[in-house]
Amino acid sequence: MTRGWLRLAMVGGALVFSGMAGELLAANKTVNMKLMVVINAPPPCTVTGGTVEFGDVLTTKVDGVNFLQPVDYSLSCNGRLSDFLKLQIQGTAITINGESVLKTNVPNLGIRLQNMADKSVIPPGSVAWLPFQYTGGSGPAIQAVPVKTNGVTLTGGAFNAGATLVVDYQ
Repeated sequence: MTRGWLRLAMVGGALVFSGMAGELLAANKTVNMKLMVVINAPPPCTVTGGTVEFGDVLTTKVDGVNFLQPVDYSLSCNGRLSDFLKLQIQGTAITINGESVLKTNVPNLGIRLQNMADKSVIPPGSVAWLPFQYTGGSGPAIQAVPVKTNGVTLTGGAFNAGATLVVDYQ
């Protein structure tokens, strides 16, 4: 007999609770909210040039200093929303002597890309961005230099690498 009364009390409690929930729902009010979203498109930049010719490179002289060349490119960003931009180099990276450098078609040979202003490495294919203020005609000055794995003897022959320069708003 006690068991039947307990069951009835539980059902009754559920009915009372659900009745109170209905009263709470009836008290809800509608609020009008205006949401504005601004989507900025990437800056309308055009990159031209960027080819680096190292010329004849002596494999025994590749040390990360010799054969340093500027990356000669121009940047045109007409119609941009801001002068505060950032640059990234996307390409296949390889680690040589602890540095992330651009991979070439020759084993143990890479191209270090660096900011000419402070010689800091610009790691390719990473999430690293180089912020700069666009003043017309160009972005930050970039240099490229061949590097090889310490203690390795390189074989002679042509080498190449490729990367994409990406520009976005800061």
